[in-house]
Amino acid sequence: MFKIIRNFSFLIILFASIDQAIKLYLIKTYNIDTSHLNTQFMEKINDYINLYLIWNKGFAFGLFQNDLQSINNFYMIIMLVLIIFLFIYAIRINKKLYYFAFSLIIGGAFGNLIDRFLHKAVLDFIDIHYMNYHWYVFNFADITITLGCLLIIILELFSNKNKKENG
Repeated sequence: MFKIIRNFSFLIILFASIDQAIKLYLIKTYNIDTSHLNTQFMEKINDYINLYLIWNKGFAFGLFQNDLQSINNFYMIIMLVLIIFLFIYAIRINKKLYYFAFSLIIGGAFGNLIDRFLHKAVLDFIDIHYMNYHWYVFNFADITITLGCLLIIILELFSNKNKKENG
C-alpha cells in the first residue's frame, strides 16, 4: 500500500510541477509583473490558438472575479479540503487507473492552488478560438483536471457496463 501511495503522490507532484514550470517559464519569458494582476499579454500562435496571459482572480471559467483576500482565502481552503478528500477517496478505491485519473485532477488543482497562494490569482494562458468565438482562457492545470474527470467518467461507464454483464 505504501508503494501505491508513493507512486500516486509522485504523479500528483509531477503534474503540479509541470504546471508551475510552464507558468514560471511564461512569466519569465514574457516579463510578466506578478505584483500587478491586471497585466495581460497576447501573442498569436496560429489561426485557432493565442498565447494570452491573463490573471484569473475568480473561480472556474473566471466566475466570481474579485479582489477580496477573504474570498481568495475561502477558495484556497475549499480547494485544499477538496484535494485531501479526493486523495483519501482515491486511496480507498484502490485501482491503478483511478489513481492516474485522480492524480491528474489533484495535481492540476494543486498547481492552481499554488498560484492562488503565491499570486492571489491563477495564471491562464491558452486561448482557443474560431474567428471571433473564443473559449475561456485556461492553463495546463485545467487540462489535467479535465482529462482526469473524463477518464473517471469513462472508467465508470465501462465499470458499470462490466457489472451489468457479469451481474
